[in-house]
Amino acid sequence: MNILAADYLITMDDERKIIRNGAVIFDSEILEISFDRELAKSKYPDAAYEYLGKNSVIMPSLINAHTHIEFSKNKTTLHYGNFIDWLTSVIEKKELTSEEELESSMADALLQMRKSGVGALGAVSSFGKDIEILSRSGLRVTLFNEILGTGEERSEEIKADFMRRFELTKRYSNEMLTPAVSIHSAYACSRTLMDFAIGFAKENSLKMCTHFMESKAERFWLDRSRGEFKAFFKAFFGIERSAIKADEFLAKFDGLDTMFVHCTHANETEFESIRNAGSYIVHCPVSNRLLGMKLFDVETAKNMRIEYITATDGLSSNFSLNLWNELRSAIFGYTDLSLKVLPYDLLKSVTLNAANALGIDSGKLEVGKKADLIGFCLPGFVDEDEYLPLQVILHTNSVDKLIVNGVSING
Repeated sequence: MNILAADYLITMDDERKIIRNGAVIFDSEILEISFDRELAKSKYPDAAYEYLGKNSVIMPSLINAHTHIEFSKNKTTLHYGNFIDWLTSVIEKKELTSEEELESSMADALLQMRKSGVGALGAVSSFGKDIEILSRSGLRVTLFNEILGTGEERSEEIKADFMRRFELTKRYSNEMLTPAVSIHSAYACSRTLMDFAIGFAKENSLKMCTHFMESKAERFWLDRSRGEFKAFFKAFFGIERSAIKADEFLAKFDGLDTMFVHCTHANETEFESIRNAGSYIVHCPVSNRLLGMKLFDVETAKNMRIEYITATDGLSSNFSLNLWNELRSAIFGYTDLSLKVLPYDLLKSVTLNAANALGIDSGKLEVGKKADLIGFCLPGFVDEDEYLPLQVILHTNSVDKLIVNGVSING
């Protein structure tokens, strides 16, 4: 049994409760939430006790629900500011990284996430080169094996490669690593591959994610087979029409636990479809800015009762995998939203919402939840509870304590 005590506990419960001078009693699960750390210490004299110090905070560990660690080496070589320019640069430069550089860059990416307090992540795996390193990361991983390909002529080859990667993931699967499926997007998959992946996910009760309405180019392509994607697809793949409309694409995910990633150019009808399916939206503010898009409309989503998640995406469209940077970017990006409300919503988006979307029994300080916790210290005292989430986001870059499944993970 362990006791971790702090000046502030951010519970992430429905009442937005902040506990002062409290403690969390846990083994692999949370056993008790104490409102008096000294009482907890005397109640369990044989437990390992640790007080994190002045102005310390305990909250659920962060969850980076959408990232691509296989692209962790692609940093200064890619072109930002326009989605098609960026996508073209990704295609042209994807082979520049050696195996040794890739392994090192993925290890650095995971280290950065651990230091910032990420205890779980959703990783989209395009090539299967990240499976082994993720399996020994010490983090909870939902590994979304991705399928993509626009030409029907290569469908069987692409299916075979997907199954090879999925079977490899299954060999590593355990309590900490869960296989899942990703359809890259409506514009990057043929109908044959979409139907195959969706049927496979439904048959095996797997989580699903997909990029959706990430750019104006995608909006024009799916709606009218026009815009910047028209020249792009003709040049690279000899394709002149979109394989599917947006509403048809969304309908295919009925009955699946799906995260729709980005949705910066989705309309209210599409939001309604996502909400009615009980699905989640993941937004990535830094990535959306760098690739020339607008921010996701979190206010409309909230008004429509859609639970959103904040994530970093990969280093091919971000300068950092530190979720605190992402949350700060959102704070300064959503200039019309209240600083008494938005910060808590953002913290919830990287804890409870992300946990629910990935099917992880964590994300909240509650008895029976997994003991996935972080602890850190603020630079000063916070006198009013409603301002604590904002101060946490503004002043936190790394954590002093990361606990996953009741086990402390260093660095």
